[in-house]
Amino acid sequence: MMINRYKLATAVKSAIGIGALSFALVGCGSDGKDGEDGNNGDIGVDIQQATSLNANILHATITDGIVAVDFELETANGVVVSGLDTFENINALGFGIAKLDSLQKRDRPLPGFDSPEPEATPMKGEKSSQWVSYINSMKLPGDIAEGQDLPEGWDKHQGPQIQANIETSCKTACVEALGHGQYRYTFSKALNEYEQIEGLDTEFKGELTHRITLELKPTNVVSNATLINTHYDFIPALDRAAEADETRNLVDLQESCIRCHNDDYEHAWAPKLSMHGGKRIEIENCVVCHTTYSGDPETGATIDMGSMLHQIHKGQYFMIGYGGKAYDYSEVTFPADAKACQSCHIEGETAPAQANQFHFHRQEACLSCHEKFATPEWDGTARGLFHSEQFPQYAQGDCAACHADDSNPMGAAKFHLNKELTIKSAKEAYEFSVSNGTYNEQNDSLSFIVNFENDSATAPHEDPSVSALNVQIVENHHNDFADVWKMTRGNLTATHKMINLADADAITAGDITVEQTSEGYQYTINELGVELLSGAMMSHLNICASRVTETTVACSDEEHVIATLTAEAAAFATIGETATVRMNSASEKACQACHDDSIDLSFHTRPSCGSCHMPDNKEQPLALTDGSCVSCHKGQALHAVADGSFKGGRVGLENSLDYKVMIHTLHANKRTKVNSNRNEDITFTKHYGDCASCHEKGQLTLANTGSLPATLNEGAEKAILEYSPIAAACGSCHTKESFGAHVESNGGVFGAPLGTYDGTESCATCHAEGKSFGVDKVHPTNYK
Repeated sequence: MMINRYKLATAVKSAIGIGALSFALVGCGSDGKDGEDGNNGDIGVDIQQATSLNANILHATITDGIVAVDFELETANGVVVSGLDTFENINALGFGIAKLDSLQKRDRPLPGFDSPEPEATPMKGEKSSQWVSYINSMKLPGDIAEGQDLPEGWDKHQGPQIQANIETSCKTACVEALGHGQYRYTFSKALNEYEQIEGLDTEFKGELTHRITLELKPTNVVSNATLINTHYDFIPALDRAAEADETRNLVDLQESCIRCHNDDYEHAWAPKLSMHGGKRIEIENCVVCHTTYSGDPETGATIDMGSMLHQIHKGQYFMIGYGGKAYDYSEVTFPADAKACQSCHIEGETAPAQANQFHFHRQEACLSCHEKFATPEWDGTARGLFHSEQFPQYAQGDCAACHADDSNPMGAAKFHLNKELTIKSAKEAYEFSVSNGTYNEQNDSLSFIVNFENDSATAPHEDPSVSALNVQIVENHHNDFADVWKMTRGNLTATHKMINLADADAITAGDITVEQTSEGYQYTINELGVELLSGAMMSHLNICASRVTETTVACSDEEHVIATLTAEAAAFATIGETATVRMNSASEKACQACHDDSIDLSFHTRPSCGSCHMPDNKEQPLALTDGSCVSCHKGQALHAVADGSFKGGRVGLENSLDYKVMIHTLHANKRTKVNSNRNEDITFTKHYGDCASCHEKGQLTLANTGSLPATLNEGAEKAILEYSPIAAACGSCHTKESFGAHVESNGGVFGAPLGTYDGTESCATCHAEGKSFGVDKVHPTNYK
């Protein structure tokens, strides 16, 4: 007999329901009471299964010298993390403790100097407080790892040195669980039980600001999501956290360091700003060990944070680290001006509260740059170097030139920042813009308006502070610059022009007319002479300024610097047509984040380059993305075809001077020839596969890029080879033979004979930004 399962199930459920109801009704006659609610259970994840970690130090106390720290662990989603106290095989768990006290100097002279130790003199001028760790040890020179290439004289200053440290050996043995993802770490010793070193003041002073640092790395696998560096500043005597103006933070990691460096800590081959086994990444943690008094016993090198970083960025630092391993930074290339403090010391409203404390001089920081000026008789001390006839401030008795006081609160920083402040002042006074222009084909003239934001009443050609107002005019073709080089009597000549609108002689002669209007100065360039119906204009203004007054001065003044201002690129078209500004496919902001205003263009000073490059100033570059560089560095122009042969001997795509290829290969360090004056490696500090290093979101749509002319370059036996435009950029890094085959199967060419490419490259179909295999997806692109 077939049973209806639905009816049977319904009948069973009804019977159970009636029985439960009867039982409940019987209970209604009881005089008992409900039980109390139990404690909520912890909903969390064990630390050994957590894929992300956040740590927050909640409170810290110092009682009878014993430091106890309460902190919590959560995942990125706010789920509590348990199990830290029982994690016996944790890779790294360390805590540091330091006080913010008066500056303590490293002992000088170092071993290896014959000069007697100078008499102690009181430190003059203002001094900012410095971190002094309670955990220190005296380190002696040890064994050096074999097989290393050590520079001559590396050990001439070898001798005992103090090194600050943190507590890393106790790990979870010092941890107790407080419940619901909260823990307490108790330092293994009282503060006075750590090694005490003569001359180093580690006395506990509860009224001072103290810093606790925490580092946590659960396993030996480095992961951005689980790597913890954090800190907590507090005043023990007041039992509260320190306010921002009560501590010491000079540099913000993201604003000052990661804008140029890479923070992809887990990528296998990306350069990364992490040290000590990939455990230490935060500046606030680093400074607790890299103190003013710490040094390397093998080489005598300072490991003071400021001094060490100065020397590393200058490519002049060498020391012996853990296990006797040598760290040689002599190959470092710094992309900005090493003398420009503002490259790292960024001030302003968003800067840390103590950002300007780098103004106050310190022995090791000053010697990090000035030691190279020492005479052979130098005694190895700051006093012996700076209190000498080499420094005119000393001879003049001008102590405030270095030692900040009420008469000069900036101290030596006033000199170091002088050029930057002067240039900044000039730029603010002369900020300008250029409108799109109109080309009159009938009389071969180009008209446009230049507007000064500060309503200048003086035309540039009448302003004694204006050195030049150069406008670079070039054809704009297919949203990029076409081959504007033409054969004239067997030579290559440019059809674009660099015109100085401040040239009084040209205005007098009528070559340029200028009229002041309500919108600004209207310029007309008569008889342009380049036969361009549409194109782009890149404008650059050179202003003379005095380093003495930090204001603009007449360019006839012998003592002046030049500030270069760049306006956003403009365009021009014939009457009745719309001027279209060339699409910008890279970020000027990203370029300047590393380079500031300090790219060396000295190799453009040859007379033949003057028609395109600014003749007045080689210390500061043109804008890097407005088209100034691309107008010459295009795939079919510079060092390209002339009389059927190649100029320059740049064999291989990796040595192309096409701008997109050149920039990619430079940053990826793929070039075998950099330029005629320099053949050094480039130490690019970001992941060169991270498109966001140079591009903003939306700049890599590759729209119409495939229709641009092919990039030409020299092959074997001076053959001229073509590379389709997108493939040329990608081939800067993708050098495997299979890449060329992939390009050719999708309509492109890669190393094909001249005249092969027909504009059918279809790379953008799959690889444009946002596509399934877009460049932003197949590369480790990290848009902020």
